[in-house]
Amino acid sequence: MVNLKGHILAEFGALLGKTEHLKLKLYAQNANKVQENVLRYLMKRNKNTEYGKKNNFDKVNSVKDYQKLVPLTYYDDYTEYVQRMIKGEKGLITNAYSRRFAGSSGSTGKAKIIPLSAWSEWVCQCFAFSAPVGCAVKWFKRHGKRMPPQKGLLTAEVGCTELENGKTFSCLSSIPLLNLKPLVPLFATSPKELQYTSDDTKMNSHYLKLRFSLPRKEVSYIGTIFITTLESMFFYMEENWEMLCDDIEKGIINESIECPPEMRAKLEKRLKPNPERAEELRKEFRKGFDNEPIVPRIWPNISWMYGMGTGAIAIYQRKLERYMGPNIPAHYLGYVASEALMAVPIELDSYEYVMLPQNGFYEFRPVDSDDYDNLLTIKDLEVGKEYEVILTNMSGFYRYRIEDVIRVTGFYYESPMVTFCYRLNQIANISGEKMTQMAFDHIVNGMCEHLDELFVGYSIYADHSTSPGHYVMLIETSKEADVSKEEEYAKLFEELFCKDNPSAQPVFKNGSLGRCEVKFLRRGTYDDYRQVLKDRGANLNQVKPIKLIDNEEKKEFFFSHIINKENE
Repeated sequence: MVNLKGHILAEFGALLGKTEHLKLKLYAQNANKVQENVLRYLMKRNKNTEYGKKNNFDKVNSVKDYQKLVPLTYYDDYTEYVQRMIKGEKGLITNAYSRRFAGSSGSTGKAKIIPLSAWSEWVCQCFAFSAPVGCAVKWFKRHGKRMPPQKGLLTAEVGCTELENGKTFSCLSSIPLLNLKPLVPLFATSPKELQYTSDDTKMNSHYLKLRFSLPRKEVSYIGTIFITTLESMFFYMEENWEMLCDDIEKGIINESIECPPEMRAKLEKRLKPNPERAEELRKEFRKGFDNEPIVPRIWPNISWMYGMGTGAIAIYQRKLERYMGPNIPAHYLGYVASEALMAVPIELDSYEYVMLPQNGFYEFRPVDSDDYDNLLTIKDLEVGKEYEVILTNMSGFYRYRIEDVIRVTGFYYESPMVTFCYRLNQIANISGEKMTQMAFDHIVNGMCEHLDELFVGYSIYADHSTSPGHYVMLIETSKEADVSKEEEYAKLFEELFCKDNPSAQPVFKNGSLGRCEVKFLRRGTYDDYRQVLKDRGANLNQVKPIKLIDNEEKKEFFFSHIINKENE
């Protein structure tokens, strides 16, 4: 019966996914017109709002009018409106119906609360849940296979809180699963008590998710929000597999694991001793993790995965391959911010995302230009060039500087295909070299290849306290760190730095940029920092890797985790 339900669910998901792809094709074929219609619709619908009256929405009859009459904005321009909306006021920035607010992670700055229109919620539901299944179905069909029953490991904890106005508040990535709560037991290994929790700060999520998925040999897919979470979970599995196997054998939740007492009692009722599966797992774990990927060995039915893997996060895909191997196709979800889902892949294993012309109005500034008075629209974009995205979403944010930079890689009919590059506020600059996060990712990739090493994580600190200023790279290695190699790593870091950035060589030579440093971090540092954010209330589904140490709090934490030579 379970198998039949799994097949029915997979087929239904496939139908919905293929429908969304067809709709996207129709929108993309007329993307320029769709964009004009979206802008016209938003101006007409919201002209009587407080914000619309203030900015003359009723006088906007063209893109040029819009750019002339409506100013560029930041989140601070909406803070007061959002607070008033939370108290129940209407007609402030949008007349669109909404039942939810979305929140940012707070991992790259102050957390934001963002209204979410019903339209935006529906687009998120379709393209973050159904469309990935549609991509998977196409992949299986192309390879002469049928999608298996879907029972998977989901790393995300899904929770929401209620605001003063009765609306719910959650991260955008939680919404598809919030809307599908009754169906989740059909396609996820985790019980509802674990999948839907209002407070995940008091439980060991890695252990508990693995505890309920490892006994299930039939697991057929893996789902996450950011693949960094998945890589961290598998690292935890590698370090703690003996405990996990012992607990599976005994049918318990280990007493050392943090878990609220009421939840522990409910979860333990679902567990039974399973010595046969425990021994089967031990046999595979004892073979090690380096010679052959562990995931296909413990879950032989694994057929695909999904999770955010673009931009700065893409580096983690290589580390994830150590556990999963290179042959499990992935859906990388797309270009998503708390303000809107803006672009999605239409194939598995693709880092190119088709922009959704129906889910907002987009303007673009070439990154080599400071001209904000003559912003471009999608019809003006050129393949190979990078642009800052200015977003008008469907939920009340207008000409919003999201401060993301994308690169155009091609076109899907009239809609641009893009890949996320970096955030404008995450650029390091000591002496005019202007290093982006993507540039540092490329350097780290080169270091990993040259050293035949994998880094669990890395962070860059631009140290202005020395004369001249210099860059410090802090890395957590996947193997035991050898601090005697700090200078070797630093030399390679500097070599690749100069190779990737022509402006760096002269400033090194003339002494305006100091020599690069590399410091090794204690094992578990990045997991420890995630726990700090989790304890503070950040949603780990949205926490991004800390690549740039750009404030004193991050500096204090990471520098306190450096392995000192004298302690070795």
